[in-house]
Amino acid sequence: MSLIRRIARPALAAPFIFEGVRTAISPEREIEVAPSAFAQVDKALESTSAPSFVDSRTVLRATGAVAAVAGLSYATGRAPRTAAGVLLVTTSVGLAGRKKVWQLRGEERMDEIKSILADVGLLGGVMIAVLDREGRPSLGYQWGQFVERSQKKAAATQRDLEKKADRLTKKAGSSSGSLSKKASKKADELSKKASKKADEVAKQARKSSEKLADQLG
Repeated sequence: MSLIRRIARPALAAPFIFEGVRTAISPEREIEVAPSAFAQVDKALESTSAPSFVDSRTVLRATGAVAAVAGLSYATGRAPRTAAGVLLVTTSVGLAGRKKVWQLRGEERMDEIKSILADVGLLGGVMIAVLDREGRPSLGYQWGQFVERSQKKAAATQRDLEKKADRLTKKAGSSSGSLSKKASKKADELSKKASKKADEVAKQARKSSEKLADQLG
């Protein structure tokens, strides 16, 4: 991890850790921001099969604890991208639960705008954190490089196989040529032997016939 990341990550995570702990300890502070919304959450939970002790306060406590743990994980560099993703979700939920600015007036309205802008700034920082690969290439780039290497390897393998096939073809051709020559030579030798043997048999047959004629004469 670079020195900049060692400094920047805890700085970015600090607000999330602080707010997460505060929400886990006293969720009522968040409920006071939008009581009607949390009342609807309680009503929705009652209509489900969730345990009776699970209400909006329990959900807020759990959300705060998750945000605090994710902030600590990001600050210490443990699974930073995953932790940043969790912080991104909690920040987005926090923005969705803000008061309606157009319904506020005066100093309260300005304070709410400042809070929203602060959350938006944190949201931008967390978005960058989610995409931070610490100099490592993206999965898409790695996949493209893998495909390119595989294609080059396949092409090289194909060229090697083609060369081997050509060598085998030439060798087979030369081998078949020498074999045909040997076979032709062997055939000639056999033909000559057969002709010689036939001549010898013919001579013997003539001698035998002449001898038999002399005996009969």
